[in-house]
Amino acid sequence: MADPAVHCISLATRPVFQSSDTQFESPSVTATAPNSLSRRQRFLVSVLIIGMLLAIVLPPLAFQARGARGLSPSVGTLLSWVSPISQMFYLDRGYAFFAPDPGPSHLIRATSQGGESVQQFPNLEDQWPRLLYHRHFMLAEFLNDSYQPALPMEVSQLIGPELSPEELATLRLGRKRYEKIAGSMVKHLQSQGKTDVSIQRVEHQLPDFVLFVNEGLSLTDERAYIELPDVPISIGDLLGVGPEALPQPDAPDLTPIDPENSEPVPAPTGDRKTEQPEVAPEKDAS
Repeated sequence: MADPAVHCISLATRPVFQSSDTQFESPSVTATAPNSLSRRQRFLVSVLIIGMLLAIVLPPLAFQARGARGLSPSVGTLLSWVSPISQMFYLDRGYAFFAPDPGPSHLIRATSQGGESVQQFPNLEDQWPRLLYHRHFMLAEFLNDSYQPALPMEVSQLIGPELSPEELATLRLGRKRYEKIAGSMVKHLQSQGKTDVSIQRVEHQLPDFVLFVNEGLSLTDERAYIELPDVPISIGDLLGVGPEALPQPDAPDLTPIDPENSEPVPAPTGDRKTEQPEVAPEKDAS
């Protein structure tokens, strides 16, 4: 038995139906093309899309582009253009890139009561539900991102071509900002009845691939936690000056080589030697 659906489709594809008395024509279906955008409209839409992508990508890129001397000038310039858009749509939330390499995470270790009480933030056992844990996680990353090492005492003498007064003011302002943030966290813990409070930044590194495979190193292994000290930055790190080369010994201190007592160096094997023709001794004409 023939399928009625196939029969109907075959009838619908026929352009003309003829009978002995009348002739029917199938209705024609014309596809209407959508209204295409003008060149100016496409340009405006492209600008809006690129601007939104920059507003999404630049805030987390600022984390990777920040160094000891502040934010990268190129990233800072682009971020100033899209910062109002990022704040308007709540895109500037302190996120960072977590792929393809998530990198280490950071925690806060708070000691109090003369070292008898030690707390770690975030901590799944203390912060629950998960949202509360995430809030403490963001606070720990915020503290580490705002860290600015203390400046050496003689930094004011370095003002010149390598360190401008504006850069020095920015470094001092960054250090003051970090001290304010760390101080506010210490005051919060003191308000909970803690005394002699101090906080340290801790970096939780990813396990090495070799140790992970050979030893089955766990993600929570104690060797993966490294305490980050708060030490002043050195002059070389501040100015980006690398270590100097080792001094070479002076020429007068070198032992001279006696050509008569020295052994001749043999010619390397494989070198082609050219034989000099022998010169016959001249005979005395007398």
